[in-house]
Amino acid sequence: MTRFLTGFALIWLVLYVTGPRVPTPGTATAALTTTAACAATVAVLLHGTPWRDLPTSLGLTRPRPRALAAAAVVAAGCLAVYPLFTLLTGYRITLRTDAAWLLLGVFAYHGLAEELAWRGYAYDRLRRRRSFSRAVMASMPLLALTHLPVLLTTGPAVGIAAMTVAAVTTWPLAHLYEQAGRSIWAPALVHAAIDTFKLVTVPAEATVPFSLALSAMALVVPLAVFPLTRVAARPRRGRAAW
Repeated sequence: MTRFLTGFALIWLVLYVTGPRVPTPGTATAALTTTAACAATVAVLLHGTPWRDLPTSLGLTRPRPRALAAAAVVAAGCLAVYPLFTLLTGYRITLRTDAAWLLLGVFAYHGLAEELAWRGYAYDRLRRRRSFSRAVMASMPLLALTHLPVLLTTGPAVGIAAMTVAAVTTWPLAHLYEQAGRSIWAPALVHAAIDTFKLVTVPAEATVPFSLALSAMALVVPLAVFPLTRVAARPRRGRAAW
């Protein structure tokens, strides 16, 4: 456990220090590359993982199509919070002019880099000697604590919401990771969708209700991965032969 916690602390520190305030593709890719290099070094030096096994060990493998499809549906559901919020409150949420460009950065950093650390390293290592439920429960407090800087910099309301979302989404994102064949690509898609709030502009007077709506979405919508992956896994019935 000491080696695991040391490795987790190192990977999180690199992820946090290199994390861009504005996730442009360039800065996000640099953070992703540095985090991946740190995770690979930790896996080799602390856990004895052979270099040839690093892609599999860190979840950098091709995802199963059905899990990726379920992740795409859930990601679309997460994005629905923006038009719904405008419809229900009357506050206009507008896309930044560079939203399409920043979306690449959001996926590279909040999707791939963070999932590489959270699922590819933390959850996967804990899962090797634990059941799914026990591994999720063990990773929950770790992932919540990594959002402590949000609490310190933005105040208790946003900070506690961020820590709660990080803890609760551990369940569906870990499930997606496993359903995808121990691949971070499916959970990265949902994770990035949750963080697309960085692509929009919100009126100042709507900040609090928007934050609440965003938190509610992040807590509820990702849970849809459970029924969606069960439906996708059902075998198709062939036509009866007459």
